[in-house]
Amino acid sequence: MPISSLGAAHVAAALAALAFGLLVFVLPKGTQMHRAMGFTYAVAMVALNVAALLIYRANGHFGPFHLLALLSLVLIIRGIIAVTRGQVGRHYQMMTFSYLGLLSAAVTQMLIQLPVLHGGFRGMAVGVASAVLFTAGGAIILPRLQRRALAAVAAD
Repeated sequence: MPISSLGAAHVAAALAALAFGLLVFVLPKGTQMHRAMGFTYAVAMVALNVAALLIYRANGHFGPFHLLALLSLVLIIRGIIAVTRGQVGRHYQMMTFSYLGLLSAAVTQMLIQLPVLHGGFRGMAVGVASAVLFTAGGAIILPRLQRRALAAVAAD
């Protein structure tokens, strides 16, 4: 099935967000580079989610993926507001969970597109399992990483 212009924009923004989000995650926090990469990540995420909200190919109406796009937008907006208010811990939480959601969506999309799982209940079950595993893993791992990141910023 050929991809639409909107679908191509969605994929391009997703790939940009994956790349810039990874840079934000691995580079030192609080630097000018972190801010520049973070801004680019946020712009890519907004573009990705706006495109997602306009895509109705799957079932022709608003569905669960649209709700996840709205949740993603809320995380990005709350993360930006938090950092402007000096709430670095809240900013870290919102932005890392936004990136975790992006990773989960990417893996879910890849799994659903596998020919052996394509469509139907199997594909959806694998997608839901992927999302649950990413969320649970993030809830376990991210607090440790947050403490380290915040300690490094405080030490500077």
